[in-house]
Amino acid sequence: MKTVRITAKTVDEAVEEGLKKLGLSRAEAVIRVIEQPSSGLFGLFNKKDAVVEVGAAGSETEDAAETAGDMTSAVAGAADGEEETVSAAEEPGENVMGGGDTEEVLTVKKEKRGREETPFSAEEQEEAAEEAKRFLTGVFKGMKMEVQLEKMVNEERILFNLHGEGLGILIGKHGQTLDALQYLTNLAANKNFRHHYFVLLDVEDYRQRRRQTLESLAHRLADKVKRTGEEIRLEPMSAGDRRMIHLALQNDGAVSTESDGEAPYRCVVIRAKQ
Repeated sequence: MKTVRITAKTVDEAVEEGLKKLGLSRAEAVIRVIEQPSSGLFGLFNKKDAVVEVGAAGSETEDAAETAGDMTSAVAGAADGEEETVSAAEEPGENVMGGGDTEEVLTVKKEKRGREETPFSAEEQEEAAEEAKRFLTGVFKGMKMEVQLEKMVNEERILFNLHGEGLGILIGKHGQTLDALQYLTNLAANKNFRHHYFVLLDVEDYRQRRRQTLESLAHRLADKVKRTGEEIRLEPMSAGDRRMIHLALQNDGAVSTESDGEAPYRCVVIRAKQ
């Protein structure tokens, strides 16, 4: 029996088109999903359509679909194991900001100790900066955005400050999109090196403004805690934002701060000292 491979925006659309071409009902057909649709990075480029294969029950497609199902289950099981390791060592919100709570920083350092103990090389750092620049240039080209990259390098980090029109889309809510892009850039920049050369992304000094906003918030809420004696629980934040709250109040002898909860709902709690 003839089989057809159909590409469409969604799996359902592809299946319906395949059934129509073969004159089959869903009950008479074997459907194999070759590729799930993807909205692409940030939903703006490298989008992928769904690809399905439709054939009659009892055809070669049915055998292939069973084999594919077994393979998918095996891959999913392996992926579950890998996900646990990655979430502990390289979770974007806990790692790429170069900060976070004390216990989180210690965990990350333990996971990366073997890599970080390799010697720093100015030549390698410059190569990492070029890899980061190539990656970012490709991203912005795919997004059809004109972005100027201002690079600053010292032994602690590689900084790219981005300039251009309409770059708010690169920041996202509370910098979440910028953090995600920074995480991917660090992966691209350091894939060939044992030493990790940290890449920090900023958009027209957004991070400085964000730090000032968080410091102001921290002091305002600390004053409220002192007046009322009641603890205040802030909204869930990334590790980098939580770290800024902790640092802003670390020298305030009247209040204490600690992080509570699990990501992505982990937040800072401000309490009056007894």
